[in-house]
Amino acid sequence: MKPNIYVKTESRLFSKPVMIVILIASISLSSIAYILTSNLIITELASQTIYTLSFLMATFSLYQIYQEKEPNYIYLTDDEIWFKDKNQNETVCLKFDVVDHFETRFSEIVFCTKEEQKVVMQLNEIKDEKKRWEIKEFLKEHIKQIRDSKAILLASA
Repeated sequence: MKPNIYVKTESRLFSKPVMIVILIASISLSSIAYILTSNLIITELASQTIYTLSFLMATFSLYQIYQEKEPNYIYLTDDEIWFKDKNQNETVCLKFDVVDHFETRFSEIVFCTKEEQKVVMQLNEIKDEKKRWEIKEFLKEHIKQIRDSKAILLASA
């Protein structure tokens, strides 16, 4: 059997360390503007523009830093599929023996259960194409193995 697959996705525009760097850069920029204004190197209008941009950058970075978001994830084992549903904000667990078939698309995988229920797993936040391909191949191989084992059981009966 193949090893389990775990993909943790982050739905932020920039990571937390990048936002901290942007915050420090905006504070530094406003400090430099203050020094240049006090030495009459730049005009008051230019310094006000720099202060406004620095304030907006600092506000945006602080908002992104302190915004609490749970990271989304996809976890595939030999028996089940776990993923965070972005729309309902809850964890979905699908057992492979419940899944009848699935359809792959570029940005999502649609699972059809034996009770004819459809469950959608979003892949939008996975930036790495190799990981998307790995997930799809794992599912294709795993559901194929389940069908093969069921066919063998039916043939032996």
